[in-house]
Amino acid sequence: METLLILIGKCLLLGIIWAALLIPTFCKRNGWLKYVITVIVVAVLCYLLRDFAVIINRMTLIALITLVLSWIVSMVVFEKQAKVKSQVISFCCVMSALAYLVSIWVKFSIL
Repeated sequence: METLLILIGKCLLLGIIWAALLIPTFCKRNGWLKYVITVIVVAVLCYLLRDFAVIINRMTLIALITLVLSWIVSMVVFEKQAKVKSQVISFCCVMSALAYLVSIWVKFSIL
C-alpha cells in the first residue's frame, strides 16, 4: 500500500512539472482549471505508462535542464518581453524532451 502511495506521489510530481511546461506552450491564457486538468491527465498517463519510467524520467530531467539553460539565455535575449519569454522557454523545454523521445526510436549513425 505504501509503495502505491509513493508511485501516485511521483506521478503527481511529474504531472506538476509537465503541466508547468505544457500550459504556457499550448495555451494563451493560464488558469487554475487548465493547470489542474493537465496535472491529472499527465499523472494518469505516467501511472499507466509506468513501464516506460526510465524514458519519462529522462525526458523530465532534460526538460528541467533545458528550462534552466533557456531561462539564463532568455535573460540576455528577451530582456523586456516577459510574455514572449515564458512561451519561448516552455516551448524549448517541451521540444527538447520530444527530441530526446524521438532520438530513442530513430537510430542512425552520423559518422
